[in-house]
Amino acid sequence: MKIFNSKFALAVLVSLIAFNFAFSNDPTSKLTIQNLNKTSDNTLEFDIYLQHTNPADSKFVYMLGQYLIDFNSDIANGGELTYSIIGSGLPEASRPTKPSIDKNILRIAVNSIPPTDNLPEISSKAPGTLIAKVRLTTSAKAFADVPLNLNFRLGPENPYTKLSIFEDGKIKEVPAFAETTEDNNPEGNLVSSVVPTEYALMQNYPNPFNPETKINFDLPNPSNVKLAIYDITGKEIALLVNEKLEPGSYSFKWNGAGFASGMYFYRIQSGDFVQTRKMVLVK
Repeated sequence: MKIFNSKFALAVLVSLIAFNFAFSNDPTSKLTIQNLNKTSDNTLEFDIYLQHTNPADSKFVYMLGQYLIDFNSDIANGGELTYSIIGSGLPEASRPTKPSIDKNILRIAVNSIPPTDNLPEISSKAPGTLIAKVRLTTSAKAFADVPLNLNFRLGPENPYTKLSIFEDGKIKEVPAFAETTEDNNPEGNLVSSVVPTEYALMQNYPNPFNPETKINFDLPNPSNVKLAIYDITGKEIALLVNEKLEPGSYSFKWNGAGFASGMYFYRIQSGDFVQTRKMVLVK
C-alpha cells in the first residue's frame, strides 16, 4: 500500500510539474491591421487585432495595452485630423482609451488597471481579438492621394506599443510583434452617389474567393448601416460598416487571409432592411 501511495504521489507531482512547465513560457502575439476601408472621401476605418501565437506553451491573460502606429500625416490634405475608437472586442474595463494624434503617430493610450476577476484571454484563432476598430477623419473635403503607410511602433525608441499580461498575481510586460496585412491604400467605398430606388445587397465578387472579395449594396435613404461577416457558427468575425451612411451605392472589401477555408456569411442591417448572403473562402 505504501508503494502504491508513493507511486501515486510521484505521478501527481510529475503531472503538476508538466502542467506548470507547459505554461511557463511568456505568450507571444501578433498585431495586425485589417479591413482598411475608406467610408467616404474624408473618412477611413481599420481594425487593430491581437492574436496569441503560442497557445500550446502559454496563456495570454490580457491586462494592459497601448497602441502606437506611424502613418503618413500628409493624408490630411491640409485639414485637421481626428482619430477615434468606434468598436472593440474587449470588455469595457480592458479597452484602450483616449485616441490622439501627435504629428505622424496615431496613439491609443493604455487602459486603467481593470479588476482581475474577469480578465479576457487573447484568442489564438486568426485574426485574434479585436482590440479596437478605429476611424481617421480629415476636416478637408477629401484625403490627399498619398500612401497611408501604417506601421506599428515597436520600440525601443519611445513612444511605442506596449502589452502587459496578468500572471501569478502580477502585471508583466511582454514583447509586441506586428504584421501589416493591408496594402495601406484604403479603397473607396462610395462608388456612386446616384440615389438607388430600393435597398439591395449583392452577391460578393469573386465567389469563391481567396483571399479578398468585394461586397456591394445600395441605400435609397440615409440610415444607420451595419455590415458584418460571420463564420459558420454564427459568430461575428469582422465588422465592415457600423455607421450612418448617405444614399448611394457602396462597395466594401473583406480580406479573409487570416481565416480558414469554408463557408461564411455577410449580413446587412439598415432600418427595417435585413439581408444575409453566403460566400465561400477557398485556399
